[in-house]
Amino acid sequence: MKRLTLDLLITLDRSGEATEGLTRQIYAQLRQAILSGRLRAGDRLPPSRALAQELDVARLTVATAYDWLRAEGYVAGRVGAGTFVAPVFEGYAPLERAEAEARATEHAPLPDAAEEKAAEPLRPVLTAWARRIQAIPLIGAGSIGGMDGGATGAEFDFRPSIGAADLFPWARWRRIVAWQDTADPLAELRAQARERAAQAGRWDALLGPLETRAAIAAWLRRSRAVRCDPDQLLIASSVQQVLALLARLLVEPGQPLLVEDPSYIGFHAAFLAEGAALRGVPVDESGIRVEALPDPAAHGKLADARLLIVTPSHQYPTGVTLSLERRMALIEWARRAGATLVEDDYDGELRLEGQPLEALRGLDERDEVIYLGTFAKALYPAARLAFAALPRWLIEPVARARAASDRHPAWRDALAIARFIEAGELERHLARMRRVYRGRRDALVAALHAELGEIAQIGPAEAGIHLLATLPAGTDDVALAEQARAQGLAIAPLSQHYQAQARSGLLLGFGAMHEEQLTEGVRRLAPLVRAAASRAERLAAR
Repeated sequence: MKRLTLDLLITLDRSGEATEGLTRQIYAQLRQAILSGRLRAGDRLPPSRALAQELDVARLTVATAYDWLRAEGYVAGRVGAGTFVAPVFEGYAPLERAEAEARATEHAPLPDAAEEKAAEPLRPVLTAWARRIQAIPLIGAGSIGGMDGGATGAEFDFRPSIGAADLFPWARWRRIVAWQDTADPLAELRAQARERAAQAGRWDALLGPLETRAAIAAWLRRSRAVRCDPDQLLIASSVQQVLALLARLLVEPGQPLLVEDPSYIGFHAAFLAEGAALRGVPVDESGIRVEALPDPAAHGKLADARLLIVTPSHQYPTGVTLSLERRMALIEWARRAGATLVEDDYDGELRLEGQPLEALRGLDERDEVIYLGTFAKALYPAARLAFAALPRWLIEPVARARAASDRHPAWRDALAIARFIEAGELERHLARMRRVYRGRRDALVAALHAELGEIAQIGPAEAGIHLLATLPAGTDDVALAEQARAQGLAIAPLSQHYQAQARSGLLLGFGAMHEEQLTEGVRRLAPLVRAAASRAERLAAR
């Protein structure tokens, strides 16, 4: 339903089918209004309280969307005056505006409900690809099920992927990424970046800005020992976008895709959409069990499995770290099997204990591992910038696939990230966040031991911003998560992440709440867990 809000037309999808949370919807629509010219330089945005009341959302939801816009340079605040569209958009007239105006002239008046119903049979038949993705679970996509991504409205947000966006150094970020120029500095920056890309190599313009790739490559070499040069880096809006390219390039319909069991099922969608057949490989306290991988010399239904996705630095969702011995064995298995390893290092930079082990890509002397990373957790949720270090044999195919689907990477955001890294702010911010998350992790572990020590088995939390609390066998963790959500507790069940022999448990994030909130949240969660475990025990005794 569309609602007119202080001269702003904002549409919020509150249905269970929404792919993004309310904060991201508000942020995205205001950003598009600025880019399309609906909001011009100097236009005043409504006060966060007024817009929140009009949209019937929490004030924090609107304030966070404003913070994201402010951090990216779209708006600026004036003390005592309000929030205004940044001066950089003075005279800004991008193609999006012209395209939007052209599309508007093509649209007929909206039909009434009866006309819409009568017109339904005339809709085109979906393609086989579209039909396949209809059956793919959308866990991890926006606010689906309230488990991941978007705002939930929960008082205690234990979702495993949500970090402390309020502690991001917004002021320093704005100073670093602020564009200093006249009428349309973005056009000049894009032109300069493309010129440098064209001079640097054949595929650079499709892989992303050279400045960003050089900055990320240097940071990865420093911090994660990743073997990569700037020309091997792909810049994308998300890891999911990279996986979609890889799925189309590397997996044929019906071909097995090897994944950890359990694993993050949100990433499976890209491969299921291409018709891949998922095959789980068990995980234990030392990571993926390499001996359980298909024997390269044997024949069978897994003999043509040529792709394996792993999370060695911080296995999702169990939290274990793949031992060095197994890392070496895994690389040797891939060499003998002729398989490609996809290393998802989704939060490897957030190591909370000890020294991080070298990335698989760092141990790979044959240039065969694909390394994936993102800034969504290291910076703030709206920093939707991901990257991939590619083997050289894959650079041209990926560039061609990119050209077929997305010829225009997010240059402005990518260049801003490059400047943030080069200024030393990324590593300064990460050092601070490791200290913060270590304290929050300790508070959560202490609360869990105090309230549920006899029921739950607390998993390792040496990295990242979540841990696993394993529950007694037979506990219905999905129903438990639903009950918790009804009481203002956002948690994620473990069992949904398994391919076979699912175990019960809860994924508990500690990134979004301070120590006192974590302690109180566990106190409120504990009675629900005890009741669920008791029900499972009674059923087992029958």
